[in-house]
Amino acid sequence: MVRQYIIINIFLLLFFQACTKIVPMNKLIFKDCKAFLNDEPFSGKYELVRGDKYILGKVSMGILNNEKTFNKNILIMERKYNSCDSGIQKVFDLNGNKISEGIFSLNKRVGEWKYFTNDSTYFIKY
Repeated sequence: MVRQYIIINIFLLLFFQACTKIVPMNKLIFKDCKAFLNDEPFSGKYELVRGDKYILGKVSMGILNNEKTFNKNILIMERKYNSCDSGIQKVFDLNGNKISEGIFSLNKRVGEWKYFTNDSTYFIKY
């Protein structure tokens, strides 16, 4: 009986995750650091395609959680937001190696950033 309950719950979880619809970014309205769809706070994923670049973002109740940028299906940048236009950013090269990471605020680098080259790590303060 317990095993059936667990199997049904796993099935329902997978079913709901598979039904998540990705909305084109141009369908959303961003106002006062919140995302809206049809005048309601948006929750879900959005996408933007620009040539070889693909951006996939996740929003909860209008608040942007994270955003990933891909170039030819390779992750080149990841942003995790902790407030409006602020958070942690990681940048990768086309081989998947991390190039840099640090904090951004108002879409600009701030504080100490780490830059990774070969076997060395460099720190630059903004």
